[in-house]
Amino acid sequence: MDKKSSCLSFKTLDEANIYENRREFEILAMAMEHASDSMIVTDRYNNIVKVNKAFLKTFGYEKKDVIGKNTNFLSSGKYDTSFYTQMWNTLVKEKHWSSEIWNKRKNGAIFPAWVSISAIMDENHKIQNYLAIFTDLTALRESQEKSFKLAYYDQLTGLPNRQKIVADMDKRNPSVCVIFNIDDFKEINDFYGIEIGDTILHQVGEWFCKMNFFPYRISGDEFAILLYDNFTWNDLHNRISALMSLLEENVFCVNHERVTIRMSVGAAFGHNKLLTRADIALNRAKKHKRSIALYAEDENIEETYLSNMRMSDSIRTALAKKRIICHYQPIVNLISGQIEKYETLVRMVDNDGNIISPAHFLSIAKKTKLYPQITAEVINQACSLFSSRSEDFSINLSDSDLRDPHIVKEIIHTIKKTGTASRVVFEILESEGIENYDEVVQFIATAKALGAKIAIDDFGTGYSNFENILKLNVDYIKIDGSIIQGITDNPRHHIVVETIVNFAHKIGAKTIAEFVSSEPIHDAVKELGVDYSQGYYTGKPEEILFS
Repeated sequence: MDKKSSCLSFKTLDEANIYENRREFEILAMAMEHASDSMIVTDRYNNIVKVNKAFLKTFGYEKKDVIGKNTNFLSSGKYDTSFYTQMWNTLVKEKHWSSEIWNKRKNGAIFPAWVSISAIMDENHKIQNYLAIFTDLTALRESQEKSFKLAYYDQLTGLPNRQKIVADMDKRNPSVCVIFNIDDFKEINDFYGIEIGDTILHQVGEWFCKMNFFPYRISGDEFAILLYDNFTWNDLHNRISALMSLLEENVFCVNHERVTIRMSVGAAFGHNKLLTRADIALNRAKKHKRSIALYAEDENIEETYLSNMRMSDSIRTALAKKRIICHYQPIVNLISGQIEKYETLVRMVDNDGNIISPAHFLSIAKKTKLYPQITAEVINQACSLFSSRSEDFSINLSDSDLRDPHIVKEIIHTIKKTGTASRVVFEILESEGIENYDEVVQFIATAKALGAKIAIDDFGTGYSNFENILKLNVDYIKIDGSIIQGITDNPRHHIVVETIVNFAHKIGAKTIAEFVSSEPIHDAVKELGVDYSQGYYTGKPEEILFS
């Protein structure tokens, strides 16, 4: 058989068109049958004439159950007559309609689907059939719901989280925000274990719900509530106090362990930055050891935060532009009257060339993790300067310095490199470093092995401990300036200084009096046998230039 005889042939053009139409219909029917979306064809009266496999699977019917039936049985019952009237009017006018609607399966379950309905016209341009395509959105909506819960709900307690309270405040405009922080929750975790701690957090959330509040868990041990009524501060304070009394009476039980908890509370009124302001109030309550605190507009705390951020930026700029500098204050031998040592004191130069005291920037540097860079700069400058001088010099080290292995490594490297190990004195605050005794002992042993000396700074205030001095084998005891300044007027100060001097001499340590600001004070400490004097009377802190 040749190629020509194998081809189809038609007597007329109509026959060819009929064949092509039939082929198109068969292709469309096959595509419909195997489509992943549910598809139905109805007559002009909305009675089903054809369905595909996906429809039967999605809706749970067999073919015989639906053919010839009106599509009303697929309705979820969520929509009134006006909805369907508008839908059909659009179909008649536009010949197409689509929307997300809820439908009903055979088992009665309702589910969301994107439904697209198109009118099929006859040769006279009249509606003959409708084709409806259903895209099941169940999996998509479940995924969106899961994502929503992950974003807006706490996974431990199931309560709405910080993101959700922010969204709710924007949407619902509450009048009051109250934050509750569990006191000493870390100790609960440390004592009972994290699992019991987590269970307690869950129970606290449930307790708030039982008290007819709608709590949010906004951080590890913090919960918050929003209120929408108008309150006076007294009314709100009384309500919170009553709630906290009930909390203290409640006993949380976990694995036969009975735990009672207390909370610190911060509250804020108004419709502006409620969460931030309630958090500020909470911080004030904890700082001043009060159970409840209210945000006060006149405290201007937010301006303080802005000032802190500006100072943080200034510190970063100063570090980058080498505007962290050192001044050096003389330390005078009270017997010879000669300057034998200097204390290194850090300063910052601002954009206008003004000298900024460390009192204004060191605390912020510690909070913003810039402090190690300042320490490294001070060590480098001081050691470099005194590598070419003969005097001893001291550098202050904080608790965070002693706990930072990188800073300790930098210190040891620098004093070796500059050859200043035998003349450097490291001053450690007695109130700071001793709390981390192991780190202090390790550092002292390493530094002393290289020839460095150790001083205890600000001794004589707070809970000064003579036992620590013995354990640490210090070379110098610096007597706190608050005691020295009152030595000429207060007999008790005189006795304290005398006691420290006698103790120091017996253990072989030298004493340095700080804040010696006048001749009478200078003479008094000299008479008591103090070894060295430091203060404005004998010399102010000044910059020393390389010679």
